[in-house]
Amino acid sequence: MFKYLRLVFNDHFVFALLIMIGGLGLAYSNGLKQLTTGLWWPRLIVIVVMLVVLQLGRLATLLKDADVVFLLPREQDMRQYLTSARWYSEGLALVYQLLGLFILLPFVQATMPLSVEMLAALAVTQLVLKDSLFTRAIGMRYQVAPGWLTQPAVVKWFAPAIVLAVSVYVSPLLGLLLSIVLDATLWLLNRRWLAQAFNWWRAIALENSRMMGIYRFFNLFTNVPMLKGVAKRRRYLDGLLALVKRTPGNAYLYLYSRGIVRSGEFSGLYARLTVLGMVLLYFVRGTWLPVLLAALFLYLIGFQLIPFYWQFDDIVFTHLYPIPDQVRTNSFKRLLRTLLFVTAVLFLVMVIVANQQLEVIGITAVVEVVEVLLMVQSYLPLRLRKKQ
Repeated sequence: MFKYLRLVFNDHFVFALLIMIGGLGLAYSNGLKQLTTGLWWPRLIVIVVMLVVLQLGRLATLLKDADVVFLLPREQDMRQYLTSARWYSEGLALVYQLLGLFILLPFVQATMPLSVEMLAALAVTQLVLKDSLFTRAIGMRYQVAPGWLTQPAVVKWFAPAIVLAVSVYVSPLLGLLLSIVLDATLWLLNRRWLAQAFNWWRAIALENSRMMGIYRFFNLFTNVPMLKGVAKRRRYLDGLLALVKRTPGNAYLYLYSRGIVRSGEFSGLYARLTVLGMVLLYFVRGTWLPVLLAALFLYLIGFQLIPFYWQFDDIVFTHLYPIPDQVRTNSFKRLLRTLLFVTAVLFLVMVIVANQQLEVIGITAVVEVVEVLLMVQSYLPLRLRKKQ
């Protein structure tokens, strides 16, 4: 974690994060001033937000594939180990819940004022529901017979949604009572589940899934060797790929264009950063803040796509192509320029929708064009020379 967090929280991302938090905080504050009590939709927003926040924080067991062999003789000790893992994971998860409730509290007070006692009951309900999810997570690591309580949609989404709906629409105290009943039921069932054999394969698969989620987040900022990309056909993009003609001069452009489309690692990174930038630009107002945010995200996308230049270096046939390196570089420049311009247009559309000011739109367009050209014509060759 420390290895990758050092790369995640670099100077560029910290600067972008400060701008994002400031912009969202300002928009949130201004939005709260326009809200009144008696509206029908704020209660739904509270339920949805609390339900989403409830999913943050998963049981970390740190099991690996080899443990099914080397730890099998210690299976009788897994119950005690999982208890320690639970308290560690649940402690972090409860911090997430409290932070989410802290952010949501002004919205609740502005739309449906509650007494301190009712707010406390709502907060405790959220924490009890999270405890019940960890109780189920422990049981799922054992040979549990399939049932409705083992279904993720029921225990993780449907049951908490009912409890939160009762808390918001009826009474927080009644919702708290229902959450305690749900938690107690799962505790009783968990005692029966723990008497079964430990399900090594399921426990390892769940831990691998958790770690892959963390690695995908880190992959937004740097290359992660543990994250194995899977090539996908993506037939719906064949029309775009057909624009690249099959000529000797387009050999690398043909390779790069299909590689970026079918690579789950780079195409996913490009799509996620583009969508994230569009969402943030939709909520950001002002003259210079949208311009800076668009420029920062364009830089992040270009910076993360440059390593794709060496994606095929391990394939021996690419070294046998009778094609000069300059043709390869020009092909990658063309690909990078196209992707960045597509993102720039999407960012500009969001700026137009959010701001509707000719000054902001014009400045954003000029900055994006200049940045894309500098990234492709100046920064990319500099990175390639350093790599060599």
